[in-house]
Amino acid sequence: MTATPAADKSPFPAGLGFLFGVAHRERRRDWEARLADLSLTAPQAALLRLVTSNPGRGIRGLARQLATDPMNIVRPADSLAERQLIETRVDPADASRRPLYPTVAGQSIAAVIINRAAEDEEQVASQLGPDAYAALLDGLTRLAQTHRPLQEPGGPPHRLALLPVDHRRVRRRRCRSGSSGQRPSAWC
Repeated sequence: MTATPAADKSPFPAGLGFLFGVAHRERRRDWEARLADLSLTAPQAALLRLVTSNPGRGIRGLARQLATDPMNIVRPADSLAERQLIETRVDPADASRRPLYPTVAGQSIAAVIINRAAEDEEQVASQLGPDAYAALLDGLTRLAQTHRPLQEPGGPPHRLALLPVDHRRVRRRRCRSGSSGQRPSAWC
């Protein structure tokens, strides 16, 4: 593959992995700044949203849904439980299972996070434009699903947890606000 003239002028190397890393670090830095007043990290916010939308799931199930190791869920879960944003309950069918449930306070904060995520996603969409945003979202979704095993031996099929926003809501907001006073037809 040959480099394009635009890529030659970029201050970054042209590799896809490098650009993913740069974009991820910048997006995460911006997202964590938006969460600062809630005293939450990005992993805590993601887990709180996931527990709120899937009450009663265990650590392993949540880890599979987030495509991470269960140990990466334990620390954020413990810190959210200490803040009384989530709680664990005993599973009478399996004493080793640790199902998580949001508390009322956790549900309230999750609603704030969901609104902020929608605003953040809307900002990215407006920076890229509707066609580039849709193409990027589709491509990254397919790439993420392609690189994950579809099923563990003897287990249920995996479903990647795509948490950012309800994209219909982003489209509705975008249609109402219209960047130049006109409704962007590709979004409405």
